[in-house]
Amino acid sequence: MVEKISRRHILKAGAALTAVAATAGFPTLFGIRTARAADDDPQTILNIAATAETFAVTHYYRAIQELKFSEGEMKYMQAAMESELIHLEFLNANGGKALTEEFYFPEGTFKDKVMLGTVTAVAETVFVAAYLAATRRFAELNQPLLAMVASQVAVVEGQHLLFMRGIAGNSPANNLALGDPLFYNVSDAVPVISGLLDGKTEVAGIATEKTAVKYPGADAARMVIGKSYLEAPKPATDPKTFPKM
Repeated sequence: MVEKISRRHILKAGAALTAVAATAGFPTLFGIRTARAADDDPQTILNIAATAETFAVTHYYRAIQELKFSEGEMKYMQAAMESELIHLEFLNANGGKALTEEFYFPEGTFKDKVMLGTVTAVAETVFVAAYLAATRRFAELNQPLLAMVASQVAVVEGQHLLFMRGIAGNSPANNLALGDPLFYNVSDAVPVISGLLDGKTEVAGIATEKTAVKYPGADAARMVIGKSYLEAPKPATDPKTFPKM
């Protein structure tokens, strides 16, 4: 089955995201109600984001384990995984809880770097859009600093998108002037990625593996990350960020 998955087939996924996001009547998943019924509450946003970041750490961890990278690429992969882990720990510290810690990956994701790049670019497109939706909702809830943190994360997910488009051979890799606002609410993203969570549906037109992969945990992730290449994070919600407020 893996051999039949072409790069061209995977690249269709990006165009499919908008159509999927616009579909009415989304099913409920893991207790997350349909987003169209009402705007997300903060706990829903935190839980979905924590699930996405748990997946992201698992995804980058597996990629590092299964593929060979140049020295520069490896530094990027380690930095990307560390940033996703920092996002996850921030969400957990603020009450976010992942809906699951086991994930079903699209078949062929780790076949080679081109496949990894194209599949990851789809995931990062979803993540950027979800954090943009979180920014909108937190602003609506009069939580400007949380909105700013969501934007901070969206910027970093956009960096990941850029690199992964490049590693997949897309030129130019920086093909966006603005992040794609696919979702009005964060929970709108759940049906797009439901196959990653339950293994029952395709993800961006690709069947998922039959066996779930468990989140490796923070300690195992840090062992793979090794030396940090990241600057110290400065979340907008930290009192030290805007001390005069």
